[in-house]
Amino acid sequence: MNIGILVPVLSDKDAVGADALEMGAALERLGHTVRVFAHSTLGGVGKVGKPATLGEFCRAPGDLAIYHFSIGWPDAVPLLRSLRCRRVIRYHNITPAHFFEGYSAEYVAACNFGRSEIAALAELECELYLGDSPFNVEDFLAAGVAPERTEVLAPFHRIDRLVHAHADLALLDRYKDGAATWLSVGRIAPNKGHLNLIDAFAAYRAVYDDAACRLLIVGRADPRLAKYTAQVRALVAQRGLDDSVHFLSDVDDGALKAAYLVADALVSLSEHEGFCVPIIEAMALGTPIVGYVGGAVASTTGDAGLIWDDTNPYLYAASVARLRKDAPLRHRLRERGFARMQETFSTDMLSRALAEVIGRFA
Repeated sequence: MNIGILVPVLSDKDAVGADALEMGAALERLGHTVRVFAHSTLGGVGKVGKPATLGEFCRAPGDLAIYHFSIGWPDAVPLLRSLRCRRVIRYHNITPAHFFEGYSAEYVAACNFGRSEIAALAELECELYLGDSPFNVEDFLAAGVAPERTEVLAPFHRIDRLVHAHADLALLDRYKDGAATWLSVGRIAPNKGHLNLIDAFAAYRAVYDDAACRLLIVGRADPRLAKYTAQVRALVAQRGLDDSVHFLSDVDDGALKAAYLVADALVSLSEHEGFCVPIIEAMALGTPIVGYVGGAVASTTGDAGLIWDDTNPYLYAASVARLRKDAPLRHRLRERGFARMQETFSTDMLSRALAEVIGRFA
């Protein structure tokens, strides 16, 4: 069948773009004719079609259009309503607007509009609502979509490329000195919990009297969220951590891999995650996971990490300290992470799961 993949903004640098492009490749391996459609593109994503031509490609009733929904887009509902083919909503989650209040009116408006489209997309009664996680599916169930029209499929990714990348030797030399190393991966945004993370790291330094410890924050700072970034940096200074907190932005695969390899733990205090790809990156590279049960974090991690439902900073400090001194625990979590990655989130397993989903449309 012809399968059109629709993305408002397609980038080769983010998780949504990776899912869309790798999903398309997997569908082609299954023997389908696939074309990607996008309103705009960023980076080297290859040739894409204009959204207005999607209906020409998916013109038969047996064809399939898959809309990757992660931001508000006014053209989405009218376009999907006009199609004669079958339709799938691939939902990556939209962060609730309240996280951005006081930081960016633009983000608040965009998130409110995006969240309002959940109901409009539910009313289309598409053939399938395909969430990245059980947490994401809940939004469409709450909007009235019947459970039998929902499915969960973890996002496709490019972690194999990360695993096979050459780790940045300069970064390894700089940080692989035995000092306690916390790692945070993800854009610098209010829902990601950086303020709680810094408090937890400060608690670790104080309780364990470890002046050599460090926190690596790997993630891009958005100019539109400058107030939040400034607040994060001000808290670092207030806690006396200027020499211990290292911000790494726009890193390549080699530097990102090196960061995972030197870290004692990936620590996530994010309050809202639709899936959290860094968790499975950590699994693939053998980095233990410590996290707050925010959104999909618990379902993504499974039994491969220390996940808590409390934001007490001393709890996270104690967790990292335990991982550093308890080699058997560290080994168990690494082995569980490797196994979960291979059995649940590997490209091969995701491709098999996708084949089952597409089998619904045979």
